[in-house]
Parts: sequence; structure tokens; C-alpha cells
Amino acid sequence: MSTNKYYYLEQSSILNSLLFLERFAFYGLQTFAYSYLISEYMNLYGDDASDLLLTFSSALLFARIFGGLIVDFLLGNKVSIIVSCALQILGILLFMQKQLGTFYLGMFVFIVGQSIFSPAVLKSIGTIYSDKKNKLDGALTINFFTIALGSFLAPLAFHYMDLASTFDRGFLSCIICFLIIIGLCFLIKYPKDSNEINQATGDLNSRVTETITLSILGLFLYWLFEQLLKNSMSNFNYSGFRSGNVDRFVSMLPTLIPLAGYLVFGIIWNRFKFSPILKIAIGFGAATISIFAAILTMANSQTDDPKFIISFVSLNFIGEILIVPIFLSLILQYSPKKLMATYSGAALAAYGFLSLFIGNKIYNGIGDGNYRIATIVAGIGFFFCALTVLILFLLTRKKDITSNHLDEF
Repeated sequence: MSTNKYYYLEQSSILNSLLFLERFAFYGLQTFAYSYLISEYMNLYGDDASDLLLTFSSALLFARIFGGLIVDFLLGNKVSIIVSCALQILGILLFMQKQLGTFYLGMFVFIVGQSIFSPAVLKSIGTIYSDKKNKLDGALTINFFTIALGSFLAPLAFHYMDLASTFDRGFLSCIICFLIIIGLCFLIKYPKDSNEINQATGDLNSRVTETITLSILGLFLYWLFEQLLKNSMSNFNYSGFRSGNVDRFVSMLPTLIPLAGYLVFGIIWNRFKFSPILKIAIGFGAATISIFAAILTMANSQTDDPKFIISFVSLNFIGEILIVPIFLSLILQYSPKKLMATYSGAALAAYGFLSLFIGNKIYNGIGDGNYRIATIVAGIGFFFCALTVLILFLLTRKKDITSNHLDEF
């Protein structure tokens, strides 16, 4: 299939719109879910509502591994997105029945729908860029920008339009977002020759298996140590970042920094060619350096000086921007087409649920008050990851000019 010069821009825009609307609906729903559960309609106690939402969130993260299998072996890309939205709409309709029993059923249906969505979209991105793999790093980084944008705007919009206090209007707004996603799905067009291209580069030899496995492991380790760090730093925060502060711009910096970062780096990766292994090594290096800013923040927390926490947030998100999209890009580049969603779902489950669960266990084992120890453990973890990836980059730097492989591997 010969693609015109606007093909990738058009298809990326459609997929970015899907991701934005899905995250906008999800985080919009999140803004009033707790209030809805403790309202007169559901009449749950606060602790029970919190535990229910925590279970709901954990199940969403874990279920993606099964969602990937459904996408690959049952439904396919486009149908999976449509079915996912239909199930999430059904789940929301069950939420609206104002009965705890139907709310539980709605949770199950919504989780099944959610588990399918992300692997299906990732597989769609990998398929569309199957003959333009050098652009995949940039495409995925821009995708993360749209996800962050949706999660940033949803709480603001739902509160501004009073959708979070009038529950039926809030639920209806989420349903409208999913209906728009279903309509946009019919505009997605996959390259006809992607099967042959993926067959040529996606054979399950040992090198491909190693790369995918190491990428999933890298995502797991990054978020494992990041979870330790986030738990520690949640106790040391510049007061200007807290809601209600008069300086609204400063309070929004923790959100604006990753938004700007994903956008800028997405454009850079689209324009220039860099080794993905080198990006990841630098990312873990930036995360390691952020530990020093974290320790300084802890030491100077009483002075309420913003420069330490801003340095931490900036370095920390540089690490995230250089690690998460690039590892996912490697997984999509090396996966055979028939297993793209399966590997993506496994990566998302390891990145989300497994590392979160184990990270919290380790943090609780260290002790809730030992913030500095947990931070140092996270820094040591980042350092060894950075060192390992850097050694791997140096060992594989020399390319075989006769090979058409993706990168140093």
C-alpha cells in the first residue's frame, strides 16, 4: 500500500483523539465516583467507598493482560475498541441505577471494557506504524501527551460545568465521549501490507523474545522504584502545589511539566533519530539524579523552598518520558502482529498492577516513616538500571550496515 504524506498524521490524530476522549471520560468519572458512592443514592461509608474504588482501580490495571489476549485472538483492533466502548457505556448505565448490586455488576462490565481498550489502541499504533518504525517513539510519546491532557482537563471541566455534582449529567457526559470514540473508529485505516512487514521483522527468534521480555521487565522495575519514591515524596511537598494556593500556575506545575515534556519530546523523536537504548539509559540516569533533589527536598521541607521540589519533578518526569513510551515502542516494534496486544497488555499489567502492588509491599516493609531509606533504595534501583542499559548500549552500538533491523539489536 502506498501511503500519502498525510496518512500518518491523519491516523495519529484519530488515535490521539480516541485516547484523549477515553482518558477524559475515565478521569471525569473518577472526579465524582467517591461522592456518588457516599451520597444518599448509594449510602456507603467513606472507608468502604475508598476501599471499593481502590479495588476497582487495581482490577483495571491487572485485567489488561487478559484484554490483550482478547484483542489478539478474538476481536482484532477496530472491533475491540468498539466493543470496549460499548461495554464501558453499559457499565456506566449500570452505575446510574443507584443500587449497590448493579454498581458491582457495572464495575465488572466496565473493567472488562477498559482491559480491552489500551491493548487495542497500542496494537493499532503498532500496525499503522509497521512500515515507519523509526517514527514509533515519537508517535507513542505524543500519545502519552494526549492521555496526560485528557487526565488534566477532565477534573477541571467536570467541576467547572458542575458535572461532578449532578451525577446523571456526569455519567451522560462520559457516555457521549465513548459514543464519539465509536464513531471515530470507522475512520481508522490500517496499511494493507502490514502483515508482510510484521512477518519479516516479527519472527519469534531468541533476540526478539529477549528484547520484549527485557522491555516488560524494564517497565516493571521503573515503576517499582518510582512507587517507592512517590510514596516517600508524598509526605514532602511544596505548599504552593497544594490546591487553594493563590499562585495557581505554580500549583499546576507538577501537571504542566509532564504535559510540556511529552509534547516536546514527541516532536523531537519524530524529527530526529536517536537510539532507544540510549534514551532509556539517560531516562534512568535522570531518575537517579532526581533522588538527590528528593533528599534535598526532605532536608529542607520546613523552609518550603520550591526549587528543590521543582527540580525533583522535572528530573523525575524526564525519566518517565524517556523510559515508558520507549519501552512500549520496543515491544511494538519487535512483536509479531498477531501478539502485539498480548505483549502490550502484559507490559501494562506489569507496569501498572504488579509493580504498584510489590512497590507498596516493599514500602510498608521498610516502614512508613523511613522516607529517606525508601528514597535511597529507589535511587539505587534506578542507578543499576541505568548502568545496565548503558552497558547494553555500549555493547550493541556497532551496527551491521547490511542489516535492516530496527536498532542496535
